[in-house]
Amino acid sequence: MMTNAESVTTRHAPYFWATGPGCEVPAVGQRVSNRYEVIAPRIWKDTQPESPPPIPDSVPDRVLPYLRLHPYRLHLPGVYDVVSQGDKAPWLLLENAPINPRSGKQFPGLGEVWEQSTAVRQLSWLWQIWELWMPLMAQGVAASLLLPENLRVEGWRLRLGELVPEPATPTLADLATRWRALLPQAKPAIAEPLSQLCEAMIIGDYSPEQVTVDLNYLLLKESAQSPVRLRVAGSTHPGPRQVRNEDACYPDGVAPESPMPRIAIVCDGVGGHEAGEVASQLVVRSLQLQLQGLLVETESPEGLAPPQVIVQQIEAALRVVNDLVNRHNDQQSRSDRQRMGTTLVMAVMVPQRLRTEQGWLSVNELYIAHVGDSRAYWITPDYCHLLTIDDDIAGREVQAGRQFYSTLRDRPDAGALSQAVGTREAAYLHPHIQRFVVDEEGVLLLCSDGLSDRGRIESAWANYIGLIIKDIITLESAVASWVELANQKNGHDNVAVVLMHCKQLLAPSYATAPEAEPDAPADPDDLTAASRALLYGDDLDVPPTPEAEPLAQPQIPAQWVAIAAAGILLLAGLVGWWLAGRLASPPAEAPPEQIEE
Repeated sequence: MMTNAESVTTRHAPYFWATGPGCEVPAVGQRVSNRYEVIAPRIWKDTQPESPPPIPDSVPDRVLPYLRLHPYRLHLPGVYDVVSQGDKAPWLLLENAPINPRSGKQFPGLGEVWEQSTAVRQLSWLWQIWELWMPLMAQGVAASLLLPENLRVEGWRLRLGELVPEPATPTLADLATRWRALLPQAKPAIAEPLSQLCEAMIIGDYSPEQVTVDLNYLLLKESAQSPVRLRVAGSTHPGPRQVRNEDACYPDGVAPESPMPRIAIVCDGVGGHEAGEVASQLVVRSLQLQLQGLLVETESPEGLAPPQVIVQQIEAALRVVNDLVNRHNDQQSRSDRQRMGTTLVMAVMVPQRLRTEQGWLSVNELYIAHVGDSRAYWITPDYCHLLTIDDDIAGREVQAGRQFYSTLRDRPDAGALSQAVGTREAAYLHPHIQRFVVDEEGVLLLCSDGLSDRGRIESAWANYIGLIIKDIITLESAVASWVELANQKNGHDNVAVVLMHCKQLLAPSYATAPEAEPDAPADPDDLTAASRALLYGDDLDVPPTPEAEPLAQPQIPAQWVAIAAAGILLLAGLVGWWLAGRLASPPAEAPPEQIEE
């Protein structure tokens, strides 16, 4: 296991956000603690990024919410260092803050970009706030979501500047009051329904569950106005130094475009002596068939299934494949490091049908699940966002409130897996599942650590994305080039890569069937000669870039969950029985607390 990419230096200097009484006092250019240079008020740069900051004697109480909320790093900063102020309150230096790594300036505030944004993006930002509300409430920092200057955006992604302890527990009415301030600049299609929602929250008519239902309905209704077209391709390679290939992916090659491909899976087997290879293939094959069954169920016209129902069904499928591998281990009397297992990252674009006044409207939701350190990235010409958080020892220590992520990077076992699919019973499996609504053209990249190690994606993504978006190279060629980059620049491990290209269409689809038809330049030295030849061949002609109601209460039938669950479990049992009999088996495991790849 290699060093986590979050702790590797990139070609951009890391900037940090300072918080605490008096932290705005140091002048620009001043050096703080003989280490940090002040770039702008409250924005500092580490002049010694190659060495981790000192480990504090104890963790201050105000730091604990940052540590416990580590799984929400997509939206929240973490603590990089605690700067002592003698007998005064220490300053906190926050990493992963909403600061542009190229300019050193904060990303724009939500209010700055709200008016010129689309209706679906406005709703998406509110949905992200709502998803953070309960986790932040549990840590006593939900007030962080009520401060306009604290809410920053990087494209579709909502980011918080810092976590603010609340003097009094905020209420739904407080949140609705803050949202209502945005309504004058909301798009006309959503202004009135949002006004009704806020009013109900303020007078106390709505429970949190009802807010979730109504806000989700509004978001999906607007999302359906721009259907997506998907193309998916994948590949895996043993690497230049490995005899066996323990990575597996779906699809392996280019997925047919009709019917529209909706599933992408990457697995990285663990266990050694061919066992990891068996585990990864077993999980990919079984999970692919189960997800196809789920897609059939969600296309039913019985009503809109809420996100928590889809999450439960995906989690049920993951527990089934976990137990398939676990039983394989038990039947062969594997123990300790001889038990086989696999990491997993998967994406499924779930189709549903939304009932509106105009008829049934097709809508698509992207669900991403992961276990272990295989990763998912969302890449556009403007940014590359890591969507997943590795299941490793470093992350486990941070979430337990014991240490900062920055101080763990030199620990020998920091990158060791804390969980994998199949090494233990399903009761011990804790998969991470997220729902996204795609409102822009981009590429979802799933990969094993054979590619993501050493920050390869973070340093090279800009070389690839424009060529894919403009159709200068095929998706299959882009996959091959990423694999080539992994083999040449990393080369220590197997590699698996799957790309899902999501492209917005212009018109919504009303039908009985739901199926609907200025970035910073990366360093060319990060590419291999073969990749440069493929990506920048002189014979390529570059085409121009194409230019790219009342609130109804959805009815969710009670039998939906039962039917879907029964169908998935029945299919899973048949698939597991068939695959377990066909796949050969050799050895591998990991202890319950730590898994070696």
